[in-house]
Amino acid sequence: MKKLMRSVVVVGFAVGIVSAIWFTTAMAQDAAPVARVGDDEAGRLPPGYTVVVTKSQRSKIYAIQDTYQKQLDDLKKQIAQIESKRDQEIESILDEEQKKIIAYVLKLRERERQPEPDTAQAGN
Repeated sequence: MKKLMRSVVVVGFAVGIVSAIWFTTAMAQDAAPVARVGDDEAGRLPPGYTVVVTKSQRSKIYAIQDTYQKQLDDLKKQIAQIESKRDQEIESILDEEQKKIIAYVLKLRERERQPEPDTAQAGN
């Protein structure tokens, strides 16, 4: 009885695996007309879309993105201008000594971000 039960479980498991593989293959074939990287006009799809959209859908997505791109660029420019104005106002509150200290701290931070020269080669 245990052998029969084990056989049923193994066969059921095998059928499940084969079904999953068949389903995945069928889905991949349905999605075969999916545009591949470099197939058509340049653009970027949202994360995960590449594996599910068709060429037609890809083109429509690019058109939608193009529709909004100029507006987004204008808003980014506005944000940069507003941030610059804000930073200037904040800096205007500081006296000269404070400005020097801030400049020094920023210079140190920038130096820390730069990669270290390879000291092993310097000794040779």
